[in-house]
Amino acid sequence: MALPLRTRLLPEGPFEATPGACLHVRADAPPGVELNGHCLVVSPGLQTVAGDRVVEEWRADGPGLATREGDVHLLEHADLLFAAWHRPDDPLADHTQQAYLDLFQAIRARGFPYPIRIWNYFSRIHGDECGLERYQSFCIGRARALDEMEMPEHAMPAATAIGTGAPGLFVYLIAAREPAHAVENPRQTSAWRYPEQYSPESPAFARATRIETGIGPQLLLSGTASIIGHESRHIGDCAAQTREILANLDALHATAGDDLPPPAWLRVYLRRPEDQPLVAAILAEHYRQLPALHWVRGDVCRRELLVEIEGVHARTA
Repeated sequence: MALPLRTRLLPEGPFEATPGACLHVRADAPPGVELNGHCLVVSPGLQTVAGDRVVEEWRADGPGLATREGDVHLLEHADLLFAAWHRPDDPLADHTQQAYLDLFQAIRARGFPYPIRIWNYFSRIHGDECGLERYQSFCIGRARALDEMEMPEHAMPAATAIGTGAPGLFVYLIAAREPAHAVENPRQTSAWRYPEQYSPESPAFARATRIETGIGPQLLLSGTASIIGHESRHIGDCAAQTREILANLDALHATAGDDLPPPAWLRVYLRRPEDQPLVAAILAEHYRQLPALHWVRGDVCRRELLVEIEGVHARTA
């Protein structure tokens, strides 16, 4: 089935109604989730580092039905479902479990049982919770929910998990009626097979998700860091980490199919905002035609990792 999904980065400005059902993700806005006409607006506490402020848009032509069930905001299109959950993030393991249970129950009840992309944002990602790092608590809560919903880890789609400076847990997703194609990176160990040294429960996500749309294939890239196998590489060297990330992204592109277009846009998460000029120069060297970029401050799941990149290969016409 070809999904009617398009995506782009828009210049930030006053809210304007977009034709069709859409998901808008805003940075530099008070944290929260709202339904605005045919648009689900998520402001997960991201802060722009440099350049023009932009809005991330995912759009499906045709109207959407906006509803809310407790903490879940839903925008239902005939072929796609956008859903978001937002509550305080303490205790993180319990609230993550509840977020995933609420979201997965809601999308299944509406006939969209297959998430194709998930984002997770919460505060103090390296802080302590019951003797564990909070990212580990997040992984435990997610694993409990997946077990309760009888969803295997390897069936999960592309995903991002980033620490922000804003309080609260944000989990939002795009779901479809039929499964997409998960893509793994031959340079990296699949996340659900990580050894226990990283977390009592392994992360659960695909390195990328390939979908077919009415204007061609798309590759939805998970947050990608400087990891080879399951090990972090180039500790303390932001330039080398960025080049390793680009090698990982190129490997995903090659694995997913040579019919895919180049990246339409990328979001770059920087632990240290002062690294932006260095990373920008490396991206400009790497891409023949530089995709649209969104630079934000964010803490990657491992303390030693300084940069992470996500995005999407898609046609923009």
